[in-house]
Amino acid sequence: MGNDDLAEDLAIVELLRRMDVGPDAEARERMKQRVLTAPPPEKPLVLSSVRRVGARARVAVAAAAVLCLLLSLAGMSVLLSRDALPGDPLYGIKRTTESASLGLTFDEEDRAYKHLEFATSRVTEMETLADRAADSSAQLTALADLDADAVEGSRQLTTYATSSDKTALPALNEWALAQYVKLGTLRTRLPDDARAHADTTMWLLASIAQRAHDLAARASCNAVTSGLSDTLGPLPAKDECASVVTDPSSSPSRPSTVVPTPSGLPAQSGSAQPSVQPTQSLAPGSSSAPASKPGTTTPPASSKPGITIPLPLPLPSISLPLLPGISFG
Repeated sequence: MGNDDLAEDLAIVELLRRMDVGPDAEARERMKQRVLTAPPPEKPLVLSSVRRVGARARVAVAAAAVLCLLLSLAGMSVLLSRDALPGDPLYGIKRTTESASLGLTFDEEDRAYKHLEFATSRVTEMETLADRAADSSAQLTALADLDADAVEGSRQLTTYATSSDKTALPALNEWALAQYVKLGTLRTRLPDDARAHADTTMWLLASIAQRAHDLAARASCNAVTSGLSDTLGPLPAKDECASVVTDPSSSPSRPSTVVPTPSGLPAQSGSAQPSVQPTQSLAPGSSSAPASKPGTTTPPASSKPGITIPLPLPLPSISLPLLPGISFG
C-alpha cells in the first residue's frame, strides 16, 4: 500500500518537471527590454541631507575640541608664567598677561598703581636673578621693563593727582625712594653692563621722587602745574604761590599769599620768612645729620628742595644737573 502511494507521488513529480511553466520567449524579451530602457532611479534626498548634516556636526565637534585644547593650554601657560623671570621662555606670556590686566583696568588711578606694581615686581625679579647669578641680558630686560612701567606709572599718577587727588603724590614719592634703595643695594651684585643701566634707572627713580615732591609742595597753591608736561607727567608751576582760601567765613587782615621761595615750597601765611624744608645732599651710605631741622627759619641752600635718599651701599658719582639738591656718591 505504501509503495503504491510513493510511486504515484514520483509520477506526479516527473510530470511537473516535464511541464514548461515559465514565461515563453516573447515574454522574456519584453521583460528584458523593459529593464534595459527603464530610467535610472533618483537618488534619495534624505540620505544625502543626512550625510551633509553629519559632516558639519563632525567639523563642529572637532573645532570645539581644538578650541577647548587651546584655552586649556593658554590657561596653563598663564598659571606657569606667574613665576617666570626675565630670560625665561614664559616671561613674554607674563608680560602679555600684565598688559591684558592693564587693558581691563579702566580707572586711571588703579591703572597707574598697576604700572608701579609691575615695576616693583621687576626689582624683585632682579634680586632673584642676582641670587641665581643670571647673565646680564636677563637683568637688562628687567631694567628696561622697570623703566617703562615706572615712567608710565609716574605720568599717569601725577596727571591724576594734580587734577583729582593730590594725596597720591606723597605715595608716589615714597614708592620711588623705596625702589631706589632696593636697586642701590642690588647694583653691586649686577654685571658691569647691567650696573651701568641700573645707575640710569636709579636716576630715573630719583627724578620721579623729585617730581612728586615738587608737585606735592604746591598742593595748597592755586597753580600746581605749569601747564606743560614731559615723560614723567605735569611740570610744577614756578610762579608765586597764592594759597587757596579754604575757610570763607574767616576774614584775614592780610591777603592770604606767601612770599615765593627759591625752592618753590609754599610758606605759611603771614610769616616773615618761609619755613623751608632742609636741603641735604648725602652720599649713599652716609649717616650725617642734616644741618637744620624742619620748622626752623633758615635760608635755602639751593634753588630746589632736596630729597634725602638713604642708601646702605656706596655708589659711583653721578651728577644730576636737572635735579638740584640730589647727588649720588
